[in-house]
Amino acid sequence: METDQLKVRCACGWETSGAEPEVIEATLEHGQRLHNMTATRAQILAMAVPAGDSTASTPAGSPTPAP
Repeated sequence: METDQLKVRCACGWETSGAEPEVIEATLEHGQRLHNMTATRAQILAMAVPAGDSTASTPAGSPTPAP
């Protein structure tokens, strides 16, 4: 059975795609390293779209900055 592929695009233009665990890990790392932000798994999945969806845009809102 093939794993569903997801895509996340950051407002800064960074993008990642792949299986859910890899997308979550890459998005967490990107947010922490480049934006000093921490997101929850639920926030990342809310931003994610199917990898084949070329019409997706960056959703409103973003992970909140870490205190």
